[in-house]
Amino acid sequence: MGTFAREWASKLMAMGGVLKSLEELWTQGQLRDLETDLDRFIRDNLQEIRRVMSEGRGSGTEIARRRYMRGEISNEQLVDFCVRAVLRKRGTCNPRRDIQEQCFEIEKEVWYEGERARQPVCAERREEIARSWATQHASKWREWRLFQLLYVWEKKADLYVKLLQHEHKS
Repeated sequence: MGTFAREWASKLMAMGGVLKSLEELWTQGQLRDLETDLDRFIRDNLQEIRRVMSEGRGSGTEIARRRYMRGEISNEQLVDFCVRAVLRKRGTCNPRRDIQEQCFEIEKEVWYEGERARQPVCAERREEIARSWATQHASKWREWRLFQLLYVWEKKADLYVKLLQHEHKS
């Protein structure tokens, strides 16, 4: 097997693990907060999403728009592509919750440090832990959050496609 094929197979296997993890979180109800956030995000941003659908500017939406106008993709596929593009561009649908959850992750690291040292963690060390966490984990945390968000969209898209199509029949 060639290098390219090996790398591709490795990525596919990793995605299988990601999908399994997401399915487990969904089944256990651990994505409900994101489901609520997504609902609010879509309702609060209906006009922006509809504008992306009708104007097709940026993040490949112009190509999707052209394909839709030529009849190559359905209205539902256009909605799906545009919502995903908006979510990827924004990276979040609830920045406050994301910041709170990242702070919680940092606090867990501080707690672990205190447990290892068997003493309270001083303020300077807390800051070092926070900076270290941000450097080592923040981008992967945000990437995982986006995977979760897109997974919730996948599960709930049918509910929103009709809402987003309303008034959009260009």
